[in-house]
Amino acid sequence: SLHQAGASLRGLIRVLMFKRFESSVHAFRCTIDRLIRIHEAFITAMSAGIVPAGEEAQSILYESDSDDDVGLIDALRAVEGKYDLADFNAAKLQEDIEHDVGLLKQLREMVKPITANQDAKLQELLERMRGELHDGKCLIFTQYADTAEYLRDNLAGVVADEELDAAFASNKSKRTIVARFAPKANPELRRRVKGPELRVVVATDVLSEGLNLQDCDRIVNYDLHWNPVRLIQRFGRIDRIGSEHAEIWGYNFLPEIGIERNLGLEQVLRDRIREIHESIGEDSRILDSAEQLNEAAMYSIYEGKASALEEVDDDRQVEGLGTLSEAEELLRALKESDPSLFNRIASMRDGVRSARKAREDTFVVFCEASADSDDSRPYQQLFHIDSHGNILSRDIRASLLALACRPEEPVLRIPKALNGHVMKIRRLFAKEVKHREAELEHSVNLSPAQRFVLRELQAMFKDTADDVIKGQINLLEEAFRQPLSDAVRRELNHLRRDKSTGARLLESLKRIYQRHALGRGSRRSVAGPAKTVVRVVCSEALGG
Repeated sequence: SLHQAGASLRGLIRVLMFKRFESSVHAFRCTIDRLIRIHEAFITAMSAGIVPAGEEAQSILYESDSDDDVGLIDALRAVEGKYDLADFNAAKLQEDIEHDVGLLKQLREMVKPITANQDAKLQELLERMRGELHDGKCLIFTQYADTAEYLRDNLAGVVADEELDAAFASNKSKRTIVARFAPKANPELRRRVKGPELRVVVATDVLSEGLNLQDCDRIVNYDLHWNPVRLIQRFGRIDRIGSEHAEIWGYNFLPEIGIERNLGLEQVLRDRIREIHESIGEDSRILDSAEQLNEAAMYSIYEGKASALEEVDDDRQVEGLGTLSEAEELLRALKESDPSLFNRIASMRDGVRSARKAREDTFVVFCEASADSDDSRPYQQLFHIDSHGNILSRDIRASLLALACRPEEPVLRIPKALNGHVMKIRRLFAKEVKHREAELEHSVNLSPAQRFVLRELQAMFKDTADDVIKGQINLLEEAFRQPLSDAVRRELNHLRRDKSTGARLLESLKRIYQRHALGRGSRRSVAGPAKTVVRVVCSEALGG
């Protein structure tokens, strides 16, 4: 339906806006400016009785000049005729577009103070260019031409003008740039091209395929492409046969935490890279060392050797537990080779503790949250913390590296500090679990009233310390996130229009929940305990 298509389109635009922001604040600002110009041009066209819809009209809008309304109207009149303004609720449409323009202008004002000097990401790049990237050739990749121009302009103060250039989709001098940047790899091109040799090139993916750039030994991904194959192609421009460099250096700018929480870009890339490794093997690391697989241990696992990790030296042994999938493979092999030991491990009670000798005093805590339904998947998290209880890492591989040991490793006495650290992590994990559903993307198309209710429920959850009320909020949030009947949606619309909040809203939602039997088929009630059970599966103290 149109409503569903609209919701999908809004989600797509939201992701694309975050992706532009992840690339650079300049690219985000350019996008906002374009959207404002297009929206205002649409309003101008409507005022002249034109509905600027269709491919030709949209192209005119995108190319419109904000100072040339007459030229815009003339161009649109030449292609109009497909839609009649009388068939639309023009007043409401214009009101909605003006509302969007207002929001876009607010966003523009919010990012206006972020100049190049306040752009922490840009300043980090400039600092690197003055440091380890100062010598040798450097290829900087970005997904967007706006970001490429922004970087070229701001690198001019760090890199000599004659040594710097940029290449992007609309750039017609790609061959010239390639010849000046990599003359050894492209001698024929270089003979036909004038100009000094380049040391730094900023490029979009127009330079990521089919080119020899192995004169360069350093590559920077200023932003990350959704497709890891693109990242591999970027590295492939300089990591090629004929390179005279003993080492190739790669630098990745990962998304800022807040943006990553909304995009999930880094996790998408890690998942896809893992799939590539598992399907066709690895070539080289793309994001970081966590992608490096231990070939000896991997092939030993394929051969069914449960003791694979014992047959290699300490460093290789630790690498063998580099990924969760490898650990799972070891357990499967153990199930076949020693069923009794496997069953003992599988039936261990929650909260089991251990301790062993290590170089530093740290702790690893494994937590799990599961719902009281058979079809729910548990949410799990490994925490590696220091001696003060500060989180060192949540990365699975890092925790497995810390835990890996030989079977004969002696067990030490449990230190008194372990329990305190475990309880602190459990409280932190429980708090995160409560908010996890609200942070996940859902396939359900939520109405404005549902979004209002869910937003208010999340605010109430943060403000209360009462576990019973938290349980009620969790249950209500689950119920009102699902597809709802027209009758329920009407009641939520009333609550939204009345701007109900706090305890009054909570009581109203409970009545709606009970009156419409939204919990039918569930053993839980609104007054019951929280649906999620948070557990500490195991913990280990390292040090001694």
